[in-house]
Amino acid sequence: MTQRRLLIIAVVVVVATLAGVGVVGAATWQRFQRDTPIQREVVGAVADARFDLVRYEVSAIAAKVADLVRRPGVRLSTGEQRQLVQQYQQRAEVIRQLQGQVNRIYADPAVTNADEASAGLRVRLADLRDLQASIRPEVEAILEGQVREGLAGAGLTTAGIVFPPLRFNFISPPNYLVVSPRDRIELEASTYLQPDLDMTQIEAIEKRVAERFDRSTLVEGLGGLGAWPTLVMDQADLSWILETIAHEWVHNYLVFHPLGQHMFDSPGMNTINETVATIVGEEVGQKLAHDLYGIPYPPPPPPPGSQETLPPPDPDHFDFRTEMHRTRLHVDELLAQGKVDEAEQYMEQRRQEFVKNGYVLRKLNQAFFAFHGSYATGAASSDPIGPKLQTLRKLMPDLATFLTAVRGIRQPSDLDALLAKWEPH
Repeated sequence: MTQRRLLIIAVVVVVATLAGVGVVGAATWQRFQRDTPIQREVVGAVADARFDLVRYEVSAIAAKVADLVRRPGVRLSTGEQRQLVQQYQQRAEVIRQLQGQVNRIYADPAVTNADEASAGLRVRLADLRDLQASIRPEVEAILEGQVREGLAGAGLTTAGIVFPPLRFNFISPPNYLVVSPRDRIELEASTYLQPDLDMTQIEAIEKRVAERFDRSTLVEGLGGLGAWPTLVMDQADLSWILETIAHEWVHNYLVFHPLGQHMFDSPGMNTINETVATIVGEEVGQKLAHDLYGIPYPPPPPPPGSQETLPPPDPDHFDFRTEMHRTRLHVDELLAQGKVDEAEQYMEQRRQEFVKNGYVLRKLNQAFFAFHGSYATGAASSDPIGPKLQTLRKLMPDLATFLTAVRGIRQPSDLDALLAKWEPH
């Protein structure tokens, strides 16, 4: 059999594998989404603005199949690959800054002709975006290979390979509509919205859903999405990008195991999923950032505390994590006492305080905490799941043992059983 024929057969097999994983992933994603009356009603209420996951899957898989033939980036040396990634990331940051300048010009009422005032900036933006688009497939392929090696090095393989195949796209992820009851913090309903909605459209959607269902609502932009291929935004630092690529792969991996298949059974299961992906993503991504790009490991965040253990407010230093956690704990107290209006007034007061100290929060409400609190290692969470999973990871010898153990979780009580099994007696 000729070498050319062997190559064609190999490409066909890989293409079939990629397409199969994409179809299975999309179908499984849809199958295990939450299915409740309010979820269906919310989805119907924003049908005109929803993100089309199937259309994304078709175009993204086609692009990845083309990359299999072209094999972008393979002719570069290791040093050249790293340099290309760093240049891409630095250029993405310049694009972000230039776009901010253009937005401010159009928002400035003192500017009489925003088109003329921003013309030079927009030409430069267009040139930079064209350059980014021309090298994006190479950069994606390089990062895929680096994160794949990082996952394999951590033992996160199936039968010796990283499965499902790690594929991602640098693309604007969709917006995410979060709906929470007002009298408690709970991710009650959610759906993905188109990524190009402007702020007027976003606020109109939030208002419409809030008034129709008497709920707290928030539309947040996502940094990544665990569809397949996964979506990751590129306007971020390199360590975060590596962490997010690994994080979203974990979601793909868990779809084939009980933890992923039960993700939407309860808020607790959603939190376990997100927190596991965060722990694995951070560990793999930060090691790659350090080993490949010389980026220092970040200092470990302080463990979350109770109201009694939090330090008193420092008038000379506003610490975001401490103050956000303090806010969450007090909101929990107010809602537990049935003081919904008081809790909402308090959150708005605190939002203004965050803005005053340089942290621009458009909204701080129950939906905000329902979304950000699902990442239970973060400051917006008061859930004990985060500390439990962090403790479990410390008790285990390596990341592979941790992921193998937690992937079998079917309900939150299984996490307690794992802890009891691994804690020294």
